[in-house]
Amino acid sequence: MRSDAAISSQDHDCRDPREISLSRRRRACQRPGRGRVSSAGRVGYAPRPMTRKPASPRSGPSRANRRDAGPNPGEKQPRQRGTNRAETPAPRPRVRSGAIKVAEPVARVLRAGHPWVFRDALPRELQRAKAGTLVPVLDPSGHPLGFGLIDDEGAVAVRMVSLRSSFELTADVVRERVMKAKAYREAAVEPENLAACRVVHGEADGLPGVGVDRLGEYLLLYKYSRCADAFIDDLVRALEEAYTPRGIYLQERLRSVTADERRPGAQLLSGRVAESDIEVQEDGLRFLVDVTAPVSPGLFLDLREGRRLAERLAPKKRVLNLFSFTGAFALRAVRAQAAEVCNVDAAARSHARCRQNLTASGLDPEACEALTGDCFKFLERMRQRDREFDLVIVDPPPFSNVKGAVFSALRDWNRLMEAICPVVARGGHVLAICNAARLSDEEFHLALGEGCYAGGRRATLVGQSGLPADFPVLPAFTEGRYLKIRLVHLA
Repeated sequence: MRSDAAISSQDHDCRDPREISLSRRRRACQRPGRGRVSSAGRVGYAPRPMTRKPASPRSGPSRANRRDAGPNPGEKQPRQRGTNRAETPAPRPRVRSGAIKVAEPVARVLRAGHPWVFRDALPRELQRAKAGTLVPVLDPSGHPLGFGLIDDEGAVAVRMVSLRSSFELTADVVRERVMKAKAYREAAVEPENLAACRVVHGEADGLPGVGVDRLGEYLLLYKYSRCADAFIDDLVRALEEAYTPRGIYLQERLRSVTADERRPGAQLLSGRVAESDIEVQEDGLRFLVDVTAPVSPGLFLDLREGRRLAERLAPKKRVLNLFSFTGAFALRAVRAQAAEVCNVDAAARSHARCRQNLTASGLDPEACEALTGDCFKFLERMRQRDREFDLVIVDPPPFSNVKGAVFSALRDWNRLMEAICPVVARGGHVLAICNAARLSDEEFHLALGEGCYAGGRRATLVGQSGLPADFPVLPAFTEGRYLKIRLVHLA
């Protein structure tokens, strides 16, 4: 469920676990309240811009702060007269000259396990370093915080790979992390769903800048950052050993595309060329996916818990499925014997794939009404005809701009909820799904409430969900909890 409001699902920005291009992350980081580390040590909120001239990269800590900052590890310290060499303290762990020193608020969240150092949180500009360069990260006193990989573009400057004081990112380390990730999935994911799940989830599995989905006998590797160049060859070999796939495809998500551009298809890294239709299974339902597709293979694995929630709500209900994409939510509703199911999507090919998925799952391919076009226009048409539904499922893309029709999750969620309210029956529900990492929980809830108020409905939040078990998130990594699934009751 990820195509646009008036836009083909093929053309909107696709997502990593955060689903936002690094270029837009940079812009988000430059706005007040987004993507920085505050003086309180919290990630995601920015201090007001400082007006004074920044210190020279060569000047080091200010005169007033040098006592607190401690000696510069790269600066020779004068020896006091009368000092015995035997009385000098043991030296700190030695680090490379390219070490990056961060402020204490940043050090605090890194110790807590946050895996990113934002570019504007660094005390000085990074020296020109190749993406994927392994660098030590130090606290203000020069104590090691761990090691990270340089990211040469976007808001994130360093992606942590270890909290140890000594570390090398070797092929054995990559293999060990892939095997640990596999063992965790085998324990956490239902056996029938292991052939359609995420087997490596970036930072949570110690391999930042990538994600790997298992789709039948193929693996689809997403590359979100050039820092992954440091280990991607070792990763492919480790994946081949762990899963013996028929093939591994690479899909690069390094930047967003404009309305006039199209993403290239996925690139075969190893193994055999895949057919355009591969059948995978989720909770007993069958879906056709295409691992060679330029945007999405056709099934968003991170929405599994949302689909389960929809199936529990759907029996004997009138269900409206907005931004329906390939109909994964619709299949759940049909299997639950909903009274009716109506899909709305901008792309006719999405409806065609939905019918194929229904057939593959042994369900009636004509069980869903299919409407092709702009969701806002169809909602207005339904309002004029007094058509109502008991459950509305809405899962728009975070941003899209095609053929003059623009949707932005940051700006338009309240407008979307206002348009939905008239078509929801009294006592009905809206299953609202947002995958925009830049929209916080608080902002999302505010947008839902504002939209319901403008639509003349009293709303209560009666349920929520998020990422499934195969998409683990580090506790301090708030950006990693990008998926928000909220069940709203309308009186």
